[in-house]
Parts: sequence; C-alpha cells; structure tokens
Amino acid sequence: MDLPNITSPVYKPTSAPESGAVNTYNDLVHSYLNLVQPNPFPPGFLSQLITQNFTHFEYKEVLVYEVGYLVAIAIGILFIILMPIVGFFFSCCRCCGNCGGKMHQKQTKQINYKRRFLYIFLFLITLIILAGDICAFLSNNRISTAVNESFDSLNNTLDNLKTYINSVPKEVDIIINASDTPILKANSSIIGIGTILGGMILAQIGKTANATLDSVVDITKALNSTAMYMTAVNNSFNSLQDQQQILHQNLSDVKKEISQTLNSCGSACDPKPNVDDLAMDANFSTIPDFTDQMKLINNFLNSGIDSTIQKAYKSLNDIPETVTNQTRDTVTKVQKQLGDIKDKIQNIRSKIPIVDSINNVNNQLDEVLSSITKYKSEITNGDKYRWIAGICLSCLVLLVVVCNFFGLLLGPCGHNPKVDPTERGCASNSGGNFFMAGTGFSFIYSWLLMVVVTVLFIIGGNSYTLICKPWSNQQLFTYLDTPNLIPQLNLSKYLNGTNATISSLYRDCHNNYSLWSTLDLNRLFNLDAELDISKYTGEVNKTLNDTEININNITFIDNNQKQLAKNVSESGIDNHNFSDINQQTSKNITKTDLIGFAKQLEDLANKTSNATVSKELRDEANTLKQIQSSINTNLVTEIHTLNKSINNLEALSKTIPGMLNTTLEKVANTQIFLDTKASEIVKNESSVYLNILLGYFQTYVTYAKNMLTKNVARCGPVAKAIDSAHVILCVNIVDSLNAFWFSLGWCTIFFIPSIIASVKLAKYYRRMKSSDVFEDNGVQLEMTTASQQFLIPRVTTKS
Repeated sequence: MDLPNITSPVYKPTSAPESGAVNTYNDLVHSYLNLVQPNPFPPGFLSQLITQNFTHFEYKEVLVYEVGYLVAIAIGILFIILMPIVGFFFSCCRCCGNCGGKMHQKQTKQINYKRRFLYIFLFLITLIILAGDICAFLSNNRISTAVNESFDSLNNTLDNLKTYINSVPKEVDIIINASDTPILKANSSIIGIGTILGGMILAQIGKTANATLDSVVDITKALNSTAMYMTAVNNSFNSLQDQQQILHQNLSDVKKEISQTLNSCGSACDPKPNVDDLAMDANFSTIPDFTDQMKLINNFLNSGIDSTIQKAYKSLNDIPETVTNQTRDTVTKVQKQLGDIKDKIQNIRSKIPIVDSINNVNNQLDEVLSSITKYKSEITNGDKYRWIAGICLSCLVLLVVVCNFFGLLLGPCGHNPKVDPTERGCASNSGGNFFMAGTGFSFIYSWLLMVVVTVLFIIGGNSYTLICKPWSNQQLFTYLDTPNLIPQLNLSKYLNGTNATISSLYRDCHNNYSLWSTLDLNRLFNLDAELDISKYTGEVNKTLNDTEININNITFIDNNQKQLAKNVSESGIDNHNFSDINQQTSKNITKTDLIGFAKQLEDLANKTSNATVSKELRDEANTLKQIQSSINTNLVTEIHTLNKSINNLEALSKTIPGMLNTTLEKVANTQIFLDTKASEIVKNESSVYLNILLGYFQTYVTYAKNMLTKNVARCGPVAKAIDSAHVILCVNIVDSLNAFWFSLGWCTIFFIPSIIASVKLAKYYRRMKSSDVFEDNGVQLEMTTASQQFLIPRVTTKS
C-alpha cells in the first residue's frame, strides 16, 4: 500500500556568519570583552532589570558585576579628562620654550641612531593606527551593510517561519487525506469479496476435494478402459472362432481331395504323405466369461457418474460466486461503515492542538513583520547619519595618520645630517611641522574619540556579554525559561499549555525533530487513543463476523454409484484365468507345416507320369499354400490382437478393486471433511480476510503515528530562524559596532606613543634657531646665532 511522503518546503536564504579575517578580528574583540567581563551569566540583577522592578534594586550587585567595565570606563574618563589638560599644558610649555619648544638641538654622537630609532618607532605606530583606522572604516561600513541587509534577512527569516508554519497544516492534511488509500483498498477488497474470500475458501477446500474428484475421474477412466479391453477380447475371440471354423472346413476339404488323388496315383506316389496331419493343432473354443463384470462396469459408467463429477467440479468452482451472492448485504453495510471511518479520521485534524496554535504564532509573526516595515525608513535614515558620523570620526584619525606619513615622507627627503640644524631645508622643516600638526590634532581629537569609544563600549560591550554571548552558548535560552520572567515569552500561552521551553525548543529544533516530540504534544493529545484501530474498524469487524457463508453440499458419488462401484470391486474382476487361451495361442495352428506338405505334393507331381494326377497334385499344393497365406494374414493377426487385449485387461483388472476401494474411501473421508470442516474453513478464511482488510488500516495507523510524531513539522527552520536572528543582531550589528569602537579605541590609545614619538622626532627635522657645540677630540666649536648676541642679561643666582 503506497502512502505519501512529506516533502520539505523551499525556504529563502538567510544570513550566515562571516568567516575569514572579519571573524578573526571579531574573535579578538570578543577576547578583550571576555577579559573585561569574566563574570558568569546571568547576573542576579538582570531579572529585576528585565521586569523593571526597581523597588529593591541591588545597585551594589550591578557594580560588582560591571567592575570590569567600570575600570575600563574609568580609564576612558581619565583619558578624556587628562588628554585636553595635558594638551593645554603641553602647548603652554611649548610656547615658553619648554617640552621641546626651545628651537635648539643638542649635537651628540648618537643623534643619527636616535633619529632612526624614533623614525622606525613612529612609522610602526602610524601603521598600527592606520590599520585600526582601516578597521574602523570597514566596521562602519559593515554596520550600514548589516542594517540594510538585516531587513531583507529578517523578512526572509520571517517568511521562512511563515512558510514553515503554513506547511504544518498542509502536512497534517496530507497524512489525514492519506486515509483515503486504506479506505479505497478496503472498499476494493469488500467489493471483490467473492473473488478474494471465495478464492481463499476454494483454495482450502479444493486441496482435498480436487484430489478426491481426480481419483473419481481416474477410476472412471480405468473402468472405461477395462470395459474397452473386455470388449476387445470378446470381439477378438469371436473373430478367432469364426476363422477357426473356416480353417477347419478348408483343411477337411483339401484333405479329402488329396486322399482321393493319392489313391488314384497308386504306387507311383509312394511313399505317400500322411494326410491325417492336415488338421488344426490349436483349439480356440473356450475363454473366461466376464459378461457379468462388463455388465456391472457398464451399469456404473451409465449411472451418470460423468454428470456427478461435473456437478462436483462446478460446485467447487462456484464457491466465489456463492460467497458473492451471500454477502451482498454485508458489502453494502461495510461500504457505508468505511465512509463513516473516513469522516472520523478527518475529524482528527481539528483535534490536533498544533494546528490551532500555529495560527496564533502566525498572527504574532505578522505583527512583527508589520513593525519591521513600519520602522524601516526611520532606522535606515538614522543609520545614514550614523554612517556619516563614523566616517567623520575615522577621518579624524586618518588626519593624524596623514600628518605622520607626510612628516615621515618629507622629513628624510630634505634632511642632511651634515647640514647645520639652523639651515635645514624646507622639506625637512615641513616634515617636522607635519609631526607637530599630527600631535596637535591628536590632542584636539583624542578626547572626543575616547568619548565615542566609551559610549559605544558601554552599549556594544554589554550587548555582547549580556545578550550575544549567552545567546551563542544558549545560556540566554535557559535564563529566559525562568517562570514569569517575561510573560510575552511564555510558550504555553501560544502552544495550548505545553511544557516546552525556549532552550528545549531550540535544542530539539537544532536536531530537526518534529514539533510533536519537541512540544510533547502527547501530553495534550492522546494520539494512540485517537488512532486506535478498534475505534474505526469495530463495526466492520462485527459486520463481517455476523455474516453467514454456507458452502453448497458437494457430492462426489451418490449412494447408487457407490453401490455399483462396490459391485464391480467385489465381482472378482481381478481373478480371471486366461492361462488356457494363452496356452492355445502359443501352439502351432496346424499339426503340420502346410507349405512343407505342399512341397511334398509338388515333388510327387513331378515324379508321376499321369498328367491328370500331376495336375491335381499341383492344384492341391497351391490350395495348401493359399490356406497358409490366409492363416498368416487373418488368424495370426487376430491371435496377436487377442493376446495384446488379454495382457492389457489382465494388468488393468488386477488394479481395479484396489483403485475402487481407495477412491470410495477418499470420497467417504472427503465427504466427512466437508460436512465437519467446511464451516470451520469458512470461519478461518473469513478471519484471515478480515485481518487483511483491517491490515490496511493498521498500516495507515502506523504510518500516521510515525509521520505525525517524527516527520510532520520538523522544526529545523525554527532553529535556523533563531540562528539567523543571532547572526543579524549579534554578528552583523553588535560585532560590527564593537569592532568599530575597538578600532577607534585602538587608534586613540596609540595616539599617546604617536604624540611622544612625533614631538621627539620633529626636532630632528625642523629648522632650529640655535646650534649646539659639538665636541670631538678636545676641540671645541661654538656656534651661536645672531639673535643670541642681543639677549638682555638676566639676574642669576650664584651657586
């Protein structure tokens, strides 16, 4: 019985987590956040925060849990405060000629090594800042890309959920409608009950009845053959007797003629042959009389045995038709009951709780989709401004990087170590100025960047540690399963009181289990009771069991024929003695060889001189030859036919009594078997037929249970929807946001060594206002600028 399978619907593509360098960078950010926040999830205050219960809110607990973030925020605030202050004082000191503001460079042996070291150090720092800024640009774009793609991904995800949800009733309908298959099979079987059940009954009864009928047919054929052989023996014997009389007369006549001729011949014919040998040696006068046996056999064969056999065969072959005729009312009733079964099975669909619950979930998805569509334009416009702000912040960092790179490029281009610092070229001086410009920009913008980093760190970091991380390791699902934590997440409200939780739902759906097992619907709906086969087939069972099927009485041999068969068996047909006739047929037909006797006559004819006697002797020799030819042609052939008929009759007649007795015994036993076992056979075969009929429904019930509990509504798409939501929210948005502030923070932190290296390196490239004395091997050379000759003397303390 072919029952339909369930095919999975076609779903739209959803978001997948990124891989490669982006994933590696996100792992770096995650490692930092895990270091900042190593406390386990969930924090105790989270329940109060979610339920907005601030009456007994434990702020101390919040501070303890967020201590890592607080330390990082404190460092950020300290940076925000100190950087402008340090920049202010640094500028003032520079204006006063301190902190590298004095345009004078001390000349030492290591000056070139120091410059090169500072150059390489600043170059590396600038590369690190540039890498961070590139990551900031990319992360900023990834946020916008994620926001724009999230709407399509969310729409696809929700559409997939709706497709999945809408497929559940269709799958249930497929299973329920599959009940048409067993009903049609059962209806076809009940319509063909005569052929099916009748054929089964015929097969069981026919095993014995056909064997018995075959025996009756065989004995009838044997008696026909026996009668035929008896007739053949009688005919051959009668013909043989007639030919024996003719031969005897012919021999007597020729014997007389030869005697007269020999007497006329006298002594000329001596020695005379003995004419007394011209006589028959064999005597076919007697044969066993089996007239009575032939009469008994003919009486049996003419008793209508052939008609009886044909009627018996017809009675057997008419069993399917008999069953059909006797079950017409039963077929009508069962067909009506099958229609009732179909209606009952169709009613199961309305009782399955999952169908109505799915409509509730579908409505919720429609509301979510409507909300997403409603706020899409606002979110998109807001993200556009966010993207511009991110680009501006990244450009501020890029400005510092550009200043450093211009300084690194122009400084060495115009620098000559042998040239006096006061006479450095424009390119070298410009390079130093770019270093100082980068330093100035770093002081000006670093605190602003740190403000942005701190705010985004608080938002993105906590989003990761409180939502995304526990979502990824499924701790969030376990926490959300806390009773009465979020009434809107109570699955029992939407799924008719099921005990399913979010964590168990995700776990089972991740393994692509069916909703029946995932939601434990057996607790709400007793599928075994609803699909109990006896509920649907009980009336069919009762109707078929109440049906009476009577097999017509089958007569193999009637009582008269049985008596006639017994008469034949007891007639002594197997005791005929054919030894006398066999002895006679084995003798020579005549006492002498007629051909040899004729040769003697011809020899005498040749010896005698009497022409008349010679002619008579020759004529009589020819007569003997003709008589011998007649014997060979007729008598010998008839004797051969008689012998053959006797042999066949003897062989067959000896088996007749045994065959008759065996057949009569079979007939008696078979008649008893039919009289005592026929009703039991009908009952047993009816039970087998009923089991076949009910087997269609049992197969369907097994199929329906298996499909409903294991294959219908495999909830893999639900888990994929949750994973897709995680990718959209956490991987695409939160991770991108965290990558953005991490990149900006990375750049901002490295502003500090950049400032130090830029300030120190700028002095090696900027044009100085005074020169230092360079000492070498005791020779002192002092170089002063003209401006120093006109300095106003100052009062100094004498040490």
